[in-house]
Amino acid sequence: MTGDLTAGEPRAPRRTRWVVVVRLAAVLLFLLGCWNVWDGISALARGGFVVADADRVLLLEVTKWGWVLLALGVVELAAAPALLRGAGWARVVAVLVAGFNGVVQLAFLVAYPVGAVLILVLSALIVWAAVRHGQEVGG
Repeated sequence: MTGDLTAGEPRAPRRTRWVVVVRLAAVLLFLLGCWNVWDGISALARGGFVVADADRVLLLEVTKWGWVLLALGVVELAAAPALLRGAGWARVVAVLVAGFNGVVQLAFLVAYPVGAVLILVLSALIVWAAVRHGQEVGG
């Protein structure tokens, strides 16, 4: 019989439609990396403090956060293509940097509510896709 698997042949892992979600997460990770690199460079060029309005000042030295965002963005840009290929280390890095990125956005809710919520949601989607379905991309 042709097409039957013999006992000695290994089975290839079955891919599901969730692979598309993980690939979308990799693209989102790349976009967040671009965003963070841009924000980091902007913060380094601008300096100063983040001011929400005349009554509230977010005590945050922009230059220090600029370096953090720049480094975070570079790591995200490096991990995104590897996540597309299904590398296990990229899943771990994606969860760590997207999770950290999401938590950091809580500090910016007062100053930039729409942008912070958007990045927070995208970070949560990346973490969910990498944890729940990341293993389905490998191969």
